Amino acid sequence: MILIGLVAVYTAGIIALIIWGTVVGLRFKGTLAEATLPPEPPTVSVIVPARNEARNIDRCVRGLRAQDYPRLEMVFVDDDSTDATPNILAQHAGEDSRIKVIHTGGKPDGWNGKQWACHSGAAAATGEWVCFMDADTAAEPNLLTRTVAFALARGVDMLTLQPWYVMGCLWERIVMPMVLWTLLLVFRPEKINDPDDKMAIANGQFILMPRAVYDALGGHEAVRDRMMEDFPLARLAKGSGYRLYMADGAEVARVHSYTNLKEIRAGGVKAAVEISGGWLSTLVVTVINVIVNILPVVALLWALLAGSAIPAAILGGLVAVQVIFYAVLRIVAFRAPPWAAISYPLGGLIAAAITLEGMFRLLSGRGVTWRGRSLLGTPEPAIISRLKESH
Repeated sequence: MILIGLVAVYTAGIIALIIWGTVVGLRFKGTLAEATLPPEPPTVSVIVPARNEARNIDRCVRGLRAQDYPRLEMVFVDDDSTDATPNILAQHAGEDSRIKVIHTGGKPDGWNGKQWACHSGAAAATGEWVCFMDADTAAEPNLLTRTVAFALARGVDMLTLQPWYVMGCLWERIVMPMVLWTLLLVFRPEKINDPDDKMAIANGQFILMPRAVYDALGGHEAVRDRMMEDFPLARLAKGSGYRLYMADGAEVARVHSYTNLKEIRAGGVKAAVEISGGWLSTLVVTVINVIVNILPVVALLWALLAGSAIPAAILGGLVAVQVIFYAVLRIVAFRAPPWAAISYPLGGLIAAAITLEGMFRLLSGRGVTWRGRSLLGTPEPAIISRLKESH
């Protein structure tokens, strides 16, 4: 009876988490409310850093060239690419006078590459507002009109979006919904958007702000040696008293970041610690992932092998509920086929393995590389930082 009670409580807890997560997701959906641009909207400079982005950059440029926003400047920064990225950018620049192409020719010491590229692009930008986008982000024609109007109407100083994540390959459909849903629960939008709450994150795939705010923060120079640039910039902005807002951008932007498991692993290892808010949070998130997405199937198999009929029935019902939930999640949130929901334990396992690998690489001093460069800014566990301070 004790075992049955424990299984029942465990099952109820996970189902409660699913219900809560559903409420969080539904409340976030549609948060980029419609607003009207003023008669004289600000000039916006969109800055896109691109390093070996031949696969994505044409789609990104075409989306921006098709914007219905009336006062637009586009600054593309070739970050020392060795593929066809510079040629593609040159072709577009020859066709559209609104486009500037900057070549970094490498980066100086003490800077991570993306921050230097964004800094270089901002130096060439002339807009009253700046918008940083990643090269794998494709804009709908109304992206800037919707976001600038929203930011002006709401008095937002830094607007960031969660776009529609295109799940093009099998491994994306297996892994990414698990990761993105977990992040939505860890970084709940209502807390990010609450000026009185300390929680602050941004998504580097889209960050929009007045140029005056960007300069007051010190721009990307202020986060030049951080492993990720978007989270620290958001924390700096909110900590300085500026209004940070994260909105649902699925209607106005789409992102296709990966095409295989190797790329997912590389991106996950890079972001493993900082994206979860620190070492302790990353460990907690990993443990929760194991308890919620892996343990139910393991426990079900154990109950079946042990011949425990009632626990097996309860756990079987839980697994069925999870499969249904993850199927609906893939359809509604990611516009992806629902069948990959049956692989949710595998997705959770891969996500946990990638996170643990990232933590191990940082703890062991092996560091992380991205696009052929070693990244600066390895975050330290709090206990190590305290020990250093004490000595």
